Amino acid sequence: MHTKLAAVGLTLALSTTHATALELTAAHVNPPGEPSNVAFQELAKRLNEGETGITLQVFPQGQIGGETDALEQVRFGALSMTTLATASLSSFAPSAGIYDLPYLFRDGDEHPWIVADGEIGQEIQAKIEAETGLEVLGWWSGGLRHVFTRGTPVTSPDDIAGRKLRVIGSQVYLDSFNAMGALATAMPYGEVYTSLATGAIDGAENDTSGYRNVKFYEQAPNLSLTGHFFLFKPVMANRRAMEALSPEQREEFDRIFAEVSEMQRDLFRTNFEGDIEYLKENGVNVVEVDRDAFAAKVQPVVDRLSETYGVDLVQRIRDAQ
Repeated sequence: MHTKLAAVGLTLALSTTHATALELTAAHVNPPGEPSNVAFQELAKRLNEGETGITLQVFPQGQIGGETDALEQVRFGALSMTTLATASLSSFAPSAGIYDLPYLFRDGDEHPWIVADGEIGQEIQAKIEAETGLEVLGWWSGGLRHVFTRGTPVTSPDDIAGRKLRVIGSQVYLDSFNAMGALATAMPYGEVYTSLATGAIDGAENDTSGYRNVKFYEQAPNLSLTGHFFLFKPVMANRRAMEALSPEQREEFDRIFAEVSEMQRDLFRTNFEGDIEYLKENGVNVVEVDRDAFAAKVQPVVDRLSETYGVDLVQRIRDAQ
């Protein structure tokens, strides 16, 4: 892996010396079929076919390491960009953590984008850029997240109590699931399937796209539509890499990136019903739950963290129309 990273950094350093041709690099952890994976493929295709000499080389599925590994490489300049969960970003940019409050958004289709694309989102983005020294290119979707389990399904918060569930290694995620009574466990994404297969964990949580495409349903065939978090996937870029683009190149990049970002969001919007239909056809027990009951369990976590991020800011997000 280190040899590959060195090669990536060398390629970036060499390519930026040519004003007419510049190679950007990106890495992410997402599997084939997942909207961020599809979006990066499309971004690379369109840039490589563009008119200003930009090319994009993408390292998918954790080839460079996990989300925090990729972000570190972006910070060092060995990679140009990556996309990662705000839950992972928050360890570098605490301001991003406000987006991970459980049951913060009314839905996964409209409310998040009213916030992220509006005045509130601009305020939070400016803080993130100041904290990381990186540029936020845009906000992609990670969808609403739901619980899936081996054994018996989760139909109410009581069914979570005492069960070992894998969550993203973020304190908000850990605290939220512990508040529901789970034994919240952080582990790398790449270890989840095997841990389900061996019974090392009782379940986990993810969006329907990840649950389907990584085939978690093979080991944990109960999907409960808890919708506990909406996950943003900001695309973070190295400032020097982006500043190496000429004005013409940056104009073309921004146009293509905006088109691909809209596609990425639309994929999450349209994929959900298809995912559910596919999962049911493959024997998954899909359970509708009372989200309010789960939200009540995590309200103490929301109250405590609202003091950290600002009660007024949290309320502005909730009220955004």
